[in-house]
Amino acid sequence: MSHQKHPLYFIAILPPENIKSEIKAFKEKIKQEHDVKHALKLPAHITIQIPFRFDEENEAILLENIKTFSNKIVPFKVELDGFGRFSKNVIFVNVSDHQHLIKLHFELQETLRSFIPLKNHEISSKIHPHLTIAVRDLKRSNFLPIWNEFENKEYKNSFTAKNLVLLKHNGHHWDIIKSFEFKTS
Repeated sequence: MSHQKHPLYFIAILPPENIKSEIKAFKEKIKQEHDVKHALKLPAHITIQIPFRFDEENEAILLENIKTFSNKIVPFKVELDGFGRFSKNVIFVNVSDHQHLIKLHFELQETLRSFIPLKNHEISSKIHPHLTIAVRDLKRSNFLPIWNEFENKEYKNSFTAKNLVLLKHNGHHWDIIKSFEFKTS
């Protein structure tokens, strides 16, 4: 199976522009002060479906299914509050209430599995919704100075999640393919 014909996709919720730029500013600060920049490769996002491979020739089926799924989801509020970390490899903006996102993740995964034979590593039984600000090139040596700066930093914001976004890897970086609106009243 060639990777060109079966590119990687992932599905996320992207916050509005104002929050995207606030989160980008955190990433820029970390890059300037600590030379940690991998997180800048992607816009601020909350992953709902981790990367999975899919046959590009059938992309229309993928788009159709996500559209149908999204049209049934009622928009909901996402509250951002402070910062968190996963061990010493990831620092992120914390999402305070996970309930809607966990339900969304579960239902989306069921939908995808109805027409895609997802591999084990493409399925996550549990998600911990967050918006990454430092990852991958975050080394143990620079973890603490960065974490000390963000651990008790105040940051609060919220937005209404109104759509899902499908991203696709082009071999170098992720492109936004399409946005799928949630149910409109």
